[in-house]
Amino acid sequence: MNIGVLFIGGIIFAVYLGLMFYNIYVAHNEQKKNNYPNLTKREIFESYEDSNQEDAK
Repeated sequence: MNIGVLFIGGIIFAVYLGLMFYNIYVAHNEQKKNNYPNLTKREIFESYEDSNQEDAK
C-alpha cells in the first residue's frame, strides 16, 4: 500500500512539474512575441546587455 501511494504521488508530481515547465515555456514565448515582435534574438540580447550594464553602474 505505501509503495503504491508513493508511486502514484510521484506520477502526480512529475505531471505537475511537466505542465508547470510547459506553461513557463509557452508564456515566455508569448511574452517575447508580444513585447518584441520585430526584433532578432541578437537585438534582444543587446538590449538586455545594455540594461544590465546600466544597472551595474
